[in-house]
Amino acid sequence: MNDALPPAKRAGLVEATIQKLFTRSAHVVDIVDIGSAFRIITLGGDGLRHVAWTPGDKLQVQLGGWVQRTYTPIDWDPVAGRTRILACLHADGPGTHWARMLRTGDACILFGPRKSLQPASASVIVFGDETALGLAAALNGPATHVLLEVASLDHTLPALRHLGLDRAHACARAAGDAHLVLLEARLAALLMTDPGAEIILAGRAAAIQHMTRFLRQTEVGTGRRQSKAYWAPGKKGLD
Repeated sequence: MNDALPPAKRAGLVEATIQKLFTRSAHVVDIVDIGSAFRIITLGGDGLRHVAWTPGDKLQVQLGGWVQRTYTPIDWDPVAGRTRILACLHADGPGTHWARMLRTGDACILFGPRKSLQPASASVIVFGDETALGLAAALNGPATHVLLEVASLDHTLPALRHLGLDRAHACARAAGDAHLVLLEARLAALLMTDPGAEIILAGRAAAIQHMTRFLRQTEVGTGRRQSKAYWAPGKKGLD
């Protein structure tokens, strides 16, 4: 590579080379808004055909300048070359800005899918927040239980209905995380009924830490547990 090029130009060429080698090209096929807080984005293209995808895998969208945001595909059709992701629109960051500005036909550069959170059993309890709705939808089944902390029930309940997560138990966040006590009780009741259920904790880092401490203290819930923090106030790069 020509060292005489300006640093910004060299960085751009490196990024373009890496994208060609390791990423997939797609475009926006459809956009469905669920109120003002959520948007389901359907991506399609030949690069999404014949892809091995497992529910719980993650997909990274390249936003340019080495910035990327991670989503959990709701589903994936490897024959048609289609996948759907859920974007939250209430935050203020590069991913939210990207999702808000998208239009049908826009091009996208994707990395993945790659392994992230995959339960080995059909019996699973998903704890999370709005950012974990895509994961919950991907794993949804007869033996899936979903517990959520959310900023607004009015915004989230329509999304739950749209995604077929009507049985999810959602609590609005309260001062001092007081709402987590209610979710602890719900989780304990589920584990008493099905102590072998796998537990997946995703979403807000502080809430995951709280529920992890609770699970360590309780005598139930000895099954396999996975966790992944998607965000924390003031932190970047979590997925």
